[in-house]
Amino acid sequence: MVSLVPLWPVYQDPYFFIALAGGALLGGVIALWSARRSWSVLRTVLTAVAAYLLFGVPLAVPSEAILGFLPSVQGELSLLTGIMLSWKQLVTVMPPVGAYEALLVPVFLLSLLGVLLAVSLSLRINRQKGIASSAALVPVITLGTAIWLGPSRSFASIVVTVGVFVLIALWFALSRVGSASLGMRALGIVALSSVVASAVVLVTPITDRSVWRTEIDQPFVLQDDTSPLSEYRSYVTGDLANEDLLTVAGLSSGQHVSLATLDNYTGVLYSVGGVAADFTKLPGSIPLTGSAGESITADVTISGLTGAWVPLAGELGSLRFTGSGARALTDAFYYSRPAATGAVITGLASGDSYRTTGLAAPEVSLDALSSLAPGDAIVPAPAVIPNGLDAFVSVTSKGKTSAGERLQASLQALTFEGYISHGGPDEVPSASGHGANRIAALFAATPMVGDAEQYSAAAALIATQLGFPSRVVMGFTAPEGADPATQVTFTGADMTAWIEISTTEGWVALNPIPVERPIPEEQPQDPTEVAFPQTAVDPPAQNEPQLNDNSAPEAADEEQPQPVDPVLQAILAVVTVVGWTLLWLGLLASPLLAIVIAKRRRRAARLNATDARERITGAWSEIHDALIDHGALMTASNTRLEVAALTELPAATAVAVLADTAQYSSDSISEAEVTRAWSEAEKVITGLDAQLTRWQKIRARISVKSFGLSWARLTELLPKRR
Repeated sequence: MVSLVPLWPVYQDPYFFIALAGGALLGGVIALWSARRSWSVLRTVLTAVAAYLLFGVPLAVPSEAILGFLPSVQGELSLLTGIMLSWKQLVTVMPPVGAYEALLVPVFLLSLLGVLLAVSLSLRINRQKGIASSAALVPVITLGTAIWLGPSRSFASIVVTVGVFVLIALWFALSRVGSASLGMRALGIVALSSVVASAVVLVTPITDRSVWRTEIDQPFVLQDDTSPLSEYRSYVTGDLANEDLLTVAGLSSGQHVSLATLDNYTGVLYSVGGVAADFTKLPGSIPLTGSAGESITADVTISGLTGAWVPLAGELGSLRFTGSGARALTDAFYYSRPAATGAVITGLASGDSYRTTGLAAPEVSLDALSSLAPGDAIVPAPAVIPNGLDAFVSVTSKGKTSAGERLQASLQALTFEGYISHGGPDEVPSASGHGANRIAALFAATPMVGDAEQYSAAAALIATQLGFPSRVVMGFTAPEGADPATQVTFTGADMTAWIEISTTEGWVALNPIPVERPIPEEQPQDPTEVAFPQTAVDPPAQNEPQLNDNSAPEAADEEQPQPVDPVLQAILAVVTVVGWTLLWLGLLASPLLAIVIAKRRRRAARLNATDARERITGAWSEIHDALIDHGALMTASNTRLEVAALTELPAATAVAVLADTAQYSSDSISEAEVTRAWSEAEKVITGLDAQLTRWQKIRARISVKSFGLSWARLTELLPKRR
């Protein structure tokens, strides 16, 4: 169960723990009952399948359960299809997913199968220790699966990983020691693991990682779709001008309903791009991230509006489709949180309806801009800056110091000098479009003539040049006198556009569109009021701020990512995995390596002793310590010859005789005798290992009994319970 905790940030709902605990309980009960009744593997599997189908709906698909605890036909179908489909759906739905549809199936299934397999394998310990040991692999596998399915940024995964390995080490210790040494073995492992966990938590940086969610191609991306802003004239002057597009209830005067938020300027059009182009499925509701704004609940009914874009009332908090096609629309709805834009891949149709709640960005008047400072939101840098824009900013903001004051002066000049014309039959000519050439022509014309399409694009580019990350929003604005209790019907002629800029207080909305008034036919008499060159003017070298430092480089990297060699990427991934694995193995093996090194130093000290007699007795001490580490039973009263007889090796007897001679005889000792003693000692140690398994040899190498230490002896030193 602990190994699945990294999935919590994806769900963030109490049903996560219900599915997790329910699956673990079922798996544990089935495993214990299977072991007690000596069931076959087939019977155990069939019982697990039956439990999955019987309890899966209320635990993993609670929205389809009858009365909250009884399975339904639709729930069973979702449960069965979820075995194959829910895994990919989980990484394509925007977290937190809660108990949305059948997305709890992966948690329930991993918990059920993981506990069932781990307990079943561990209960075979008295029969097949090799199989029992493999039970430790189960939490490692489920941990890896949870991390792969989890979010790209979760510090808890580090702590959980350490915790899982601590529990595995503790399980190995408890399953291989007797009750006398149980306490000290567990205490030692917990202490060592705590040190390792603390070190890992302190030195490991919190960074984004590559998981399935970041690697999978999202099923719906609109960055290459036609910008709705380029279709602005078809709404306000075309066949849709007098057609009812949608009806909204719940709006107050001046509140907005956005069709799409556009942050990527290519020089041809404004579109949804960069990080904002990442659309994911919406699990019913999401936490509102806006720090300020007005909450809006609106009921929307579609009439003549078609296409993928879904009108929303600000940053989306929840959306619930109603009517006969609600389920199909819910499955087809995708949302971009960075752009606060929703879309239906099947397109909206007349009669579609839904209720949406959202947090509208606070609207700021142009007169209040001077006190604002640029925020740190990330938007793509404009691919092209239209000619004349820098000159317009320089002239209109001359003498202003702060970024807010300069933005205020430039946008006030834009609304003061600009005039509205949609280019209709009875209007002053005004070309459509908002590409770089059209915006340059807007600044070069006297007077400036355009509509919301051109002015919103120009205002967003001006704000960007002055350091404010900005984006264009296209949609509708509730007329004066609108009341939440009444319905407002919008036609194509009501379509408009505004901009949002990022400030230190969050995103705020601005209306840079000039008021409609008669357009003068002649050039203004005061040439200093409008001094915009007719030709391209290169921007100042370093004086004019571009994008804020936090956003520009990242946006540029997003727009033009450098290709990565897949072979090199695979090699780096393998090297990273191997490196972290070796680090973990090194940390876990460090106490054992310390024992081996201590034994080698002890042997070297005996072999290099200054006196020949000490070197011979050292050879016998090496045999004596090897016997202790191999588990031989000896007492302090045993003579060397008696101990040598325990080995049943002639070489041991030869070394015992040489050691007795060196200790008790006054005869001189030759180097040849020393060499022979150590040669025979090596034969004895090799002979002791000859009948052992590989694991028994390793245990003898890392045994600390020859140092006079043992867990049982250390346990005796602990205070006794009175």
